[in-house]
Amino acid sequence: MIKIIATDMDGTLLDSKKNVPKELGYVLKKLDEKNVRFIVASGRQYYNLEKQFKDYNQDLIYISENGAMVFDKGEIVYLSEIDGDKLTKPVEIARKIPGASIILCGEKSAYTENKGDFFIKNARLYYEKLEVVDNVLDVVREGRDKICKIALFHDKSSEKYLSKEFDEVENDFLISVSGELWMDFMNKGVNKGTAIERIQECYDVTYDETMAFGDYLNDYEMMQSCKYSYAMANAHPKLKEISNYEAKSNDENGVMEVIKEYFEI
Repeated sequence: MIKIIATDMDGTLLDSKKNVPKELGYVLKKLDEKNVRFIVASGRQYYNLEKQFKDYNQDLIYISENGAMVFDKGEIVYLSEIDGDKLTKPVEIARKIPGASIILCGEKSAYTENKGDFFIKNARLYYEKLEVVDNVLDVVREGRDKICKIALFHDKSSEKYLSKEFDEVENDFLISVSGELWMDFMNKGVNKGTAIERIQECYDVTYDETMAFGDYLNDYEMMQSCKYSYAMANAHPKLKEISNYEAKSNDENGVMEVIKEYFEI
């Protein structure tokens, strides 16, 4: 019997217009009645996710920043802080790439140097707390926050223009293409999959008792953490290769359809 369900947000639970399923509240209530914990697992900032789900009464677990921060019952239960000395090189490389923008993701807020309208519009979709600063590295040098992730944005394509530029630091980070325009850097061993494994251990849940949904490469390890791994119909081909099942697309309410069928809701 499934005891925990984890879902990615963008391209998975949310439709192409960034809307949550209309029946989500009803489904969450039914899952509560069956003692199934629901996990939101995203590259988004925790404060963004918290706002998205503020109208739901269920006790959700949040895996934010692609596994670098985990919240349960409103409290941080895990944060993987990146050593300040490791941040300098990737930031310096990113500054030289045309079309690239940097966000340092912290416990308190996120920080960027770019004030451009197109970038800010995209960043605000995922970061509720975002500060524009003169130099993101000053945040680290001055000890203003604990940084757990570097998010890089490219105004055309992260996979095409960013993924091959960071050979110098690939041994220092887990680097993941997290969306069409985004690429993330976390500490080695930090991803949604290891976050799921921490939650499984905490709540005595097995691989066979876990269900997960995803669509992009930052969901890769999460798909490997459970038996009931569902790649969306709109998922990246490499994710489909390692997932055990396929759900309808995010615009066809794929996540809700699978859950309702499995639990007979």
